[in-house]
Amino acid sequence: MAETTDTDGAALSARNRFIGLVTRVIRDGVMAQVELQAGPHRVVSLISAEAVDDLGLEPGVLAVAAIKATNVVIERPR
Repeated sequence: MAETTDTDGAALSARNRFIGLVTRVIRDGVMAQVELQAGPHRVVSLISAEAVDDLGLEPGVLAVAAIKATNVVIERPR
């Protein structure tokens, strides 16, 4: 299996990557909720407020959500 690489050539293990625009950042103490619109998909992540500052995340900024999951649950709607 080929490695996934970032734009700077770094090898990454996360295979699920969504590029989109940050639409909202909500800070709450040391944590922040970041919302990203990636095409028709809305991705929400909880990260440290420090990471938000380091990455310069704010509405309108282009970002990548890299998702690495150890399990996936499939459900049926009622």
